Amino acid sequence: MKENKRLKIGNTIYQHITNNSKEYILLTLIFLIGIFLGVMFINNSQETQRGEITSYLNNFIDKLKNTEKLESAEILKTTIIENIILAITLWFFGTTVIGIPVVFGIILYRGFCLGYSIASIILTIGIGKGIIFVLISLLLQNIIFIPAIIAIGVSRI
Repeated sequence: MKENKRLKIGNTIYQHITNNSKEYILLTLIFLIGIFLGVMFINNSQETQRGEITSYLNNFIDKLKNTEKLESAEILKTTIIENIILAITLWFFGTTVIGIPVVFGIILYRGFCLGYSIASIILTIGIGKGIIFVLISLLLQNIIFIPAIIAIGVSRI
């Protein structure tokens, strides 16, 4: 029974992706352009800006190291609320023709934020440790987040 239900859900997702493949490609490209722009923004920044970014991230990492107990339940709650607000915003703006560019802008902005974060972490920590830190801290949450916002964006176009 459960396996049959999983097959139906899988088929429904597959059909949605194949029926809307152009929209998925478009929004994925917009997201990737945002990542590229975020990385380019860091790479083209001046030394003073890079120093400020490095200082900020080093202070943040030191603060995390010195924190005895992280309130993981509070962090999870805040993250879920922020992501629900983002989903509602995407849904709301996608309901009108005028709001579709806003949906594109939100997805571009989220890609920019991800690219900026990855590039600044790697700039601050170094390539080896930076990639490991990015994989541990950013990749896991974005495995679900990125396909979700792209799917919400596609469903609203």
